[in-house]
Amino acid sequence: MKRWHTPVILAALILLVPAHLLLAHGGGALIAGPTAAGPYMVSVWLNPPQPWAGEPLHFTVGLATPEDGAPVLDAEILVTMQTALDQPPVVAPATTEQSINRLFYETDMEVPQAGQYDTLISIRGPAGSGELNLVVDVGEPSSINWLIIGLGGLVLVLAGAWWRARRTDDAPRS
Repeated sequence: MKRWHTPVILAALILLVPAHLLLAHGGGALIAGPTAAGPYMVSVWLNPPQPWAGEPLHFTVGLATPEDGAPVLDAEILVTMQTALDQPPVVAPATTEQSINRLFYETDMEVPQAGQYDTLISIRGPAGSGELNLVVDVGEPSSINWLIIGLGGLVLVLAGAWWRARRTDDAPRS
């Protein structure tokens, strides 16, 4: 295998992984917290930090006791997003089963339209119930097709590597 094959193959593999899969679990922008919600302290992260209509939104919810900050892992959390328009709400449970480290509650959602969404985090746990109200701004979907741009870039890299290897192979040997 020629020396240029390895970096080109690695670049091709990286470009083939969709960005939303790399960013899917955990992380994101802290949009609330820690703040009181009933008998709990709640923190909420949103990924991507600027959500777009028709694309996955990932919520991560941290739930803790206010006394010592110990994580609460046996609650039921429901995330509800409702726009002012006459659209039905988008509802999804956030669970520790969807979380990588099991200390957070996570869920993925998708809203059909851009706009401001009243977002309700409902909590029901062993110490009681609580709610946290947030506003999430969802933008219009991008008209740029990043997959096509990425594939075009990959074609350019591969063509450049092929051309360079061909020039090196054709060079006279002394």
